[in-house]
Amino acid sequence: MSTYQPKPNTWTLFPNKYKKDDTHPDFSGTALLVHPDGTQAEYKLTAWKRVTKTDVKFIGGFIKIKEPQKELLPEPEGAGEQPW
Repeated sequence: MSTYQPKPNTWTLFPNKYKKDDTHPDFSGTALLVHPDGTQAEYKLTAWKRVTKTDVKFIGGFIKIKEPQKELLPEPEGAGEQPW
């Protein structure tokens, strides 16, 4: 069986089988987003089942970056030149 590889600009939520009380999310998952500059970042998603005062059911939650975005630093002046 192969390991799941998310496709860019998609997200997935799964039921939380470890939920013990109402503070634990009903769902959790990940999102893989490609930013306009071409960098990618993976995000952790957590979601809860909610109900409005007018009895409308919906899902709400949080998005948190899973791994820091890699920044491209400018190459130092003189990099790549021979020192002699």
